[in-house]
Amino acid sequence: MNTQVQRSLTLKSMIVFFGITLLSLALFLAIQFSYLIEQRKQDYLDQLSNAVVQIQKPLTDALLSSDLSEAKRLLISLKTSGIMGNAIVTVDNATVMNLSFATPKPIPEWATYFVGIPVEMTVPLYAYGNAVLQAKPQGYLTLQVDPNRVYRFALNTLALMTTTYLLLVLIIAIAMTWCVSRMIVRPLRKMAIELQANDQVNQLVVSEYHHDDELGLLAKGYNRQRKQQNSD
Repeated sequence: MNTQVQRSLTLKSMIVFFGITLLSLALFLAIQFSYLIEQRKQDYLDQLSNAVVQIQKPLTDALLSSDLSEAKRLLISLKTSGIMGNAIVTVDNATVMNLSFATPKPIPEWATYFVGIPVEMTVPLYAYGNAVLQAKPQGYLTLQVDPNRVYRFALNTLALMTTTYLLLVLIIAIAMTWCVSRMIVRPLRKMAIELQANDQVNQLVVSEYHHDDELGLLAKGYNRQRKQQNSD
């Protein structure tokens, strides 16, 4: 009699465990990826904020005196931070100066949407560097982080995390499947082979480990029925 099965319970359980683990870790991956991106973007903004403090007052003075060459020089000094993308100065909703410090490269729209590009901050420029002395600022300075830098960080982080977690999913799925196969599938397979190989099996024997679980209950029920049939 043929004792082969068309689809092994081990394979079925492995597929189920792999799917559940993949979905769970995919959710965790998305949360952690979002956290890492936001943390890195905040680090960039903190660097820009620390850099702009040094030029905020001189830049306002340059705008008040209409010295655009000095204003340009001050903005170029921000390039030393290494993360500058664009610097835009606006006065009365009009763009006075727009400097680009990064070579523009094409970035996919999905990355722009999901990563949140551009990463920028806007700083008001008050006369004398004091907001109390004048309610309306002289202008605004908008600083943008190099979008290529943000995109590359997001892409590298996503690739590293995806590779790591796919490997982790595979390891967990194999480990859980091995445990299920060891504790459930093998005893069931042994019972199935024994029943198909011999029609006169009067007693199913399971290991002591399964005497108080579902497999032990199954064996006890079968043995009780065979005992009743033999007594009749």
